[in-house]
Amino acid sequence: MYQILEIAPGVVFIGSYFFLVDQDIYWATAFFMIALVVQFIICFLFKLKISKLMWVVLGVGMTAGTITIVFQMPIIIKWRPTAISWAMSAAFLMTHFLGRKNILKWLLEDYVQLSDRLWNYQTLVLGIVFLLSGTTNIVVAYSFSEQTWMFYKFLSWFVWPLLSGTLLGIVFWVEHRRTGGAIFEPDSKESITQKLEPSDHESTQ
Repeated sequence: MYQILEIAPGVVFIGSYFFLVDQDIYWATAFFMIALVVQFIICFLFKLKISKLMWVVLGVGMTAGTITIVFQMPIIIKWRPTAISWAMSAAFLMTHFLGRKNILKWLLEDYVQLSDRLWNYQTLVLGIVFLLSGTTNIVVAYSFSEQTWMFYKFLSWFVWPLLSGTLLGIVFWVEHRRTGGAIFEPDSKESITQKLEPSDHESTQ
């Protein structure tokens, strides 16, 4: 249910465009904004956890939607996926290359504990994928018709998660073989020291 709730505003946006408002992007944007608000109301009513990414999507979506409708500029709502993707890409790549606090770990550490090495590999993969998806979105928006862009938006729900999932699966597999299955153990100096120090049994021999 939670996964469905996360993508519901996007489904409403594309569904209303093709089936409810006769391909009027302004009405579709209005339905999208309403869906964002309803999404948060449902989360509050059922006490569901609101992820940090959902807050980002809400802020960017409401801002871009308002500008699109008020100033009659559909290109603004088309920039929304690119803005989010590029922002995520920049955060991930800066985390990876500058060695600051891992943004992906910050977002997901409540759900899973991984080694720092695996967190870093994942941020690199996702940083590249978000960069490609954001770039592709805006290229399609400027190069093709509005209907083609909306169709691409639908396809992007499957293409980019499949690509990132495949690449992350490869990373998990490689790290699983390298560590002997210890990919879900957070790195710590204590654990490393314990591995290097001889056991009591060995020291008495």
